[in-house]
Amino acid sequence: MKASLAAILLAALAEGAVTGAWNSSTQESQGSQLSESGGKEFTLTQVKNEGFTGRDGPMAFMRAHMKYTQKLPDFVLEAVNSSSELGMKYAAFSQVGKQMGSVAAHPTHGADSEYAVMVQIGSPPQSIPMNLDTGSADFWVLSTDTDQKMLKGQTLYRPASSSSSRRLVGEKWNIKYGDGSSASGILYLDTVQIGGTRVLKMGIESPYTVSNDIANDKFVSGILGLANSAANTVRPVPQGTYLDHIHGQLAQPILTANLRRGAPGNYNFGFINRGEYTGNIQYTPVDQHHPLWKISASGYRIGSKQSQLKIDAIVDTGTSLALLPQRVVDELYSQIQGSFRHPKLGMMVFPCKSKLPDFFLSIGSYNGRLPGEYINYAPIDHENCYGGIQTSAGLPFSVLGDVFLKAQFVVFDYGHQTVGFANKKL
Repeated sequence: MKASLAAILLAALAEGAVTGAWNSSTQESQGSQLSESGGKEFTLTQVKNEGFTGRDGPMAFMRAHMKYTQKLPDFVLEAVNSSSELGMKYAAFSQVGKQMGSVAAHPTHGADSEYAVMVQIGSPPQSIPMNLDTGSADFWVLSTDTDQKMLKGQTLYRPASSSSSRRLVGEKWNIKYGDGSSASGILYLDTVQIGGTRVLKMGIESPYTVSNDIANDKFVSGILGLANSAANTVRPVPQGTYLDHIHGQLAQPILTANLRRGAPGNYNFGFINRGEYTGNIQYTPVDQHHPLWKISASGYRIGSKQSQLKIDAIVDTGTSLALLPQRVVDELYSQIQGSFRHPKLGMMVFPCKSKLPDFFLSIGSYNGRLPGEYINYAPIDHENCYGGIQTSAGLPFSVLGDVFLKAQFVVFDYGHQTVGFANKKL
């Protein structure tokens, strides 16, 4: 993840985000605690949005692809062209960026996001719900600069109310979309606090207007990107991520993700909680020529059938689905009775009552298990369900999103530039 590499990214809202807590299983707080070495350790525990209206498989699929590529796969575009409902969802992506300063974000189901992380911005602190995303490196938030007529009561960052806020004239951010459109805005420096850590001059990206799809998400107000700062889109001077700024304050320069299916999970900063995983942690190096957390898996297994196919993948908490090579997708769904590619959605679906095989991803000596039931992403209707594993066709890599990550314990080692995986009790 070289800091000199320019990146073109879509910062996307998704399901994994969090609020501050003590490093304790029983007491929640916004503080942190010191390790024996004097470095800070803190836990961010997920809090559910009670107004969450459900998952939208097609939006999750399109969002995942357009976060990283120029266009959707041909068979998905065919589905878009043949379905007015799907076409309207696709238009939500295409029309963003034709509006000045539009935000690059697309909430699930065109409604509220499922979780949010409470971030303290400014002096005095303003509590802003944001989304934690290891698949991007921009820190943007809706603000009083944003066209108020388009908003639906979201919590806003108010730079004029912060004594520590300062606009950097001449600095702009411009996130490129996969379809060639873009999003842009202005930049402030201000104090940001999370879990007892603090950055005095954090780059905060503020949009002018937002598209309808993000305006409809009343729960989340922005995104907290934790990829390498090489992926940051501010110019002429790219801004560091929050992890770039605080890694020296932590007991260890690491972040762990312990996401859960249907239950609150957590992120730990600065330490590894031995009680959150079983067995050993298998580490694998990050691609030093890529700004994201990109790794190589050595193979996979579906049921009892093992393959040595190498899979290059992004480890991305900001993407809902797992996107894997077409060969893997074909093999997986061939073992699910009644599965088919939905002609109006372009996605693999199956009868909800189908028995689903376990999927294993090999990383060195580690075999990460994804239980079959986790592959059931959401119902389409009373009979069929969306698959949580879909094709990565057209992408330059696969994407290990939340569907897969919720079954693993994951370590993002900033210091050693590695990602670690371990099994855990599900």
